[in-house]
Amino acid sequence: MSPSLLAYRGVAALAGTCSPIFRQLGGSGSAWREAWTGASSDLAAASGSVWVHAASMGEMVAARTWVQALLHSGYRAPILLTTRTSRGLERARRELGDRVVARVAPLDLPQLLRSFLDRLAPWRLDVIETELWPHLILESRKRNVAVVFVSATVSDRTRKRLLMWGLAGPRVFGDGVWVLAQSERHAERFRSLGVPASHIAVTGDLKAEAPVPAATRDPAVRPAVVFGSLRPGEEALALALARRFGADGAPSLVMAPRHEAGLTRLLEALERAGIPSAVRREADRGGEALEDWIAGLGKRAPARVGVLATRGELPLAYESAAVAIVGGTFGPYGGHNALEPAARGAAIVVGPHAESIQESVELLSREGAVLLAPDADAAAEAVASLVHDAGALRRMGQGAVRVAAAASESARRSLEALERFGLNP
Repeated sequence: MSPSLLAYRGVAALAGTCSPIFRQLGGSGSAWREAWTGASSDLAAASGSVWVHAASMGEMVAARTWVQALLHSGYRAPILLTTRTSRGLERARRELGDRVVARVAPLDLPQLLRSFLDRLAPWRLDVIETELWPHLILESRKRNVAVVFVSATVSDRTRKRLLMWGLAGPRVFGDGVWVLAQSERHAERFRSLGVPASHIAVTGDLKAEAPVPAATRDPAVRPAVVFGSLRPGEEALALALARRFGADGAPSLVMAPRHEAGLTRLLEALERAGIPSAVRREADRGGEALEDWIAGLGKRAPARVGVLATRGELPLAYESAAVAIVGGTFGPYGGHNALEPAARGAAIVVGPHAESIQESVELLSREGAVLLAPDADAAAEAVASLVHDAGALRRMGQGAVRVAAAASESARRSLEALERFGLNP
């Protein structure tokens, strides 16, 4: 065992001993309190089933697809689904209901994980994308619980850090760990971390949905440009777009900030710039369908800029998008899901910071479905030109649908890989 891993385990064990104290610092029902808690009575319903873990709201899209695929293939409900955020937990419960037992995952502390695993006795642990926590892996392996990284990714930066800190190698990632990687690039990184090559398969990205029925709608007649998952620092692009698309004769602009703090920043930026906006909040959902709200932006004076402050409506907003701009790519965030608008047949614009979605951007590029903008100014110019080019919008939209259709086979390929590895119940 490396000195770094030994030190990590010692510090974690000490923190685990103090967990009853730290637990009291969070309010009743808070994510903080649940994270410092091991086994709980609600685990009994999912005992002996699969434990699916997704870090946060973003990974919950892939987790939902995976849970549905497992249940459809014959796995017993409910499945345990854990996350690390309140928003992720809310989404899990809203979208999957009683098909899962949903709760906040315990921290990577040995005492918490031991009680959790002993109570749950899972058949297998399926980790969505990247949650490379040493005790989560080691305590599962001790109980002969197979650890499978599904729709797996790991950045080169994370890979290097784990190797440098001695938190990798066969001691952590050896026998008992399998990887269903998004791409060969990620598969190679997991091999370098110590996962046996015979335990790795490339199965694609679970966030890739099959094209929805509305994807065939002509993007050239759609009423909006949608800037999805906007992050802090991207307000300059938001304002540049708002100035261009808030005028008569132009599509409406819909912006969906990623978090509540981002919503506040965006609304303040619009107010300082003197740009009126209409905000759709949770209370508005029952009064008007989203499609009608977006279509109505073009008739509202002076507010032709819409701000989407609801949860879970962004995918539906993309169905009204002639062009979808992927947030998190014009700031140092690595980018958010580009396959979500692809499944809705929108032309897609991505900025220079797309490291986390590199594979999907490459797929979209091959089909001519994405426009790569080097900065915010170039993006605003490109979108302004694109919305007036019906032929280009149609070609890009059709290419996006082709990519989504091919990529959406990831769940099937992943289930087939589990069968080959002998990891099914």
